[in-house]
Amino acid sequence: MKNVSAMLLSGLSQYVGASIAIGLFVTASGLAVGWGRIFFAALFLLAWRRPWTYPHKLRALAFGLALGGMNILFYLAIARIPLGTAVALEFLGPVLLASAARTRRSTIAVVLVATGVFLISWVGLDLSDPDVALGFVFALVAGLCWVAYMLLGSRVAGSANGIDGLAVAMAGAAIVFSPLALPELVGIRPTLSFWLTLVFVALLSSAVPYVIDQVVLRDVPATTFAILNSILPAMSTVVGFVMLRQLPSSGELLGLVLISLAVFIASYRKA
Repeated sequence: MKNVSAMLLSGLSQYVGASIAIGLFVTASGLAVGWGRIFFAALFLLAWRRPWTYPHKLRALAFGLALGGMNILFYLAIARIPLGTAVALEFLGPVLLASAARTRRSTIAVVLVATGVFLISWVGLDLSDPDVALGFVFALVAGLCWVAYMLLGSRVAGSANGIDGLAVAMAGAAIVFSPLALPELVGIRPTLSFWLTLVFVALLSSAVPYVIDQVVLRDVPATTFAILNSILPAMSTVVGFVMLRQLPSSGELLGLVLISLAVFIASYRKA
């Protein structure tokens, strides 16, 4: 129950932050905002943890690349498609990880997820719009990065100082992805309000949820962690509706239901 409550808090923090971040897309691209989220979260974690002697820096760097790719791709997706839809598509990765064991239940879960993704994309989304189609692809690839994040994050959390590893990972991601975003941010010269909002987004969407992830991953394996994320598609849809007035279409809503059902089946198998 403790881990479930922690994941509820993590998801709420992350998607409230993402909803706020969408308002920044009128000033900067999803790429620039996604990188800024990583950068300011890295500054916060480095100031808090001071992980200068962390021993597994290469492992943390690999974790950071997965984390950074997941963040940036997700923000590129929500700049083009609704928040709840992006999370549902992204969740394809964690469900596949949770269903890694080849059982009847895992097979049913994968079929339901595939059907849900079909309904969201081919029925709920207008893929004839190149921008929407690109958002669809970004969300799916972000899901693959999410799997890598869970597997590598589990290894980092397994050490005695996993949050120090997270700080190193976040800093590494900020450095590696900086050439993609810094030229844009320098060119547009954002206002102080933009920067303060981005700092707030970084705390809500990166620092808080990823620290919680490290605490939970210390207790459970990656496959179980994937199951604990089961509330996220529904939560992101609710947050998207409340904060952004993004009401799912009938196709998206049915797809979300099927994906949530798939997650429940995977979760029940592990109970």
